Amino acid sequence: IFFRVYFFSTYQMLDFDELEELEALAEERDRLSSGQPICLRWLVDVSGWEPSDAEIDFLIDLVPSDNPDQVKKYKLRDDQKRSLVGRLLTHAAVATVLGIPYREISIGRTKGRKPFLCTPHNVDWAPNFNFNISHEGRYVALATENLCVVGVDVAAPLSQRKRNQSVPEFFATLETVCSPRECNDIRKQGSEELQSGAFQRHWSLKEAFVKARGDGLAFDPLSRAEFTIGGPLDALEPRVCVDGQARPEWNFFLEERDGYWFSVSRAPAKAIIDAVGQFTKTLKRPTLAQDEMEKALAAPNPKFVTKSVRDLLPAEALRMYDELVAEQDREAAPSVLKYPTPWGG
Repeated sequence: IFFRVYFFSTYQMLDFDELEELEALAEERDRLSSGQPICLRWLVDVSGWEPSDAEIDFLIDLVPSDNPDQVKKYKLRDDQKRSLVGRLLTHAAVATVLGIPYREISIGRTKGRKPFLCTPHNVDWAPNFNFNISHEGRYVALATENLCVVGVDVAAPLSQRKRNQSVPEFFATLETVCSPRECNDIRKQGSEELQSGAFQRHWSLKEAFVKARGDGLAFDPLSRAEFTIGGPLDALEPRVCVDGQARPEWNFFLEERDGYWFSVSRAPAKAIIDAVGQFTKTLKRPTLAQDEMEKALAAPNPKFVTKSVRDLLPAEALRMYDELVAEQDREAAPSVLKYPTPWGG
């Protein structure tokens, strides 16, 4: 009885977004435990994580095939954290969905720098498994798909991206990013706060679009992809036109968290821009029947589930990781000076 009362009272204290995330986590666990097809939506908040050099080195050693030297090329610790967590998210997702051990995971990149899995797998319901990573500010996000090609982007509030600059001034520097129609839609929002949110959504959708395609900076200017965003704020419905032509085969999803906007894009595999062809060779079913592709594109988009750095590690590394962190905590704890007492304590 105590458990039921405690659970009910705790449940009552959660807000709507927290309840949705709990439901998403429960569905993820149910699908994984029953072997059902699953698409992941994960994010990590790195703002409160302060790893030591030893912890960074330990975690880098877990992802040896994913260009780990790049992590330490960043001079700022925050950049190192985001880069490393992106690699850990990739490995954890591949291991979770496909069951491939960390040490066997090999990651490649297209000419446009889109990451993809090189390691072969035999999971029938994920013939076109692919993933995408994004990071900005405090969040690192990952999305995976099994049939469609996927892109993901996280856009931080403008106040955290460009300081000492008003929203209109910021828009003035980025008019090449948005089309005249998009700029007009954004400015019609009213207050600077509402305009800022509208710009975040447009920016994030454009990034998710080009990241799914895989051509990155080669898609220029970004204003070529023009978005209209209909629906209420809690159920937005983005659509895209490219070079003036509607592209109904692209589906987009938006989710807000702590002032950050997360965008996920889905498209048929034929949308991929892969100059060398290495990524497309990893897709086992690049061409699907029309009804199967339409069903995959229209499938519900899972809510993002929050993970910790520890959640991303393989089981065999947990004991050593916990011991390392515990040792660091002991070393960081302030020493307590002992003074002699009259009774010799």
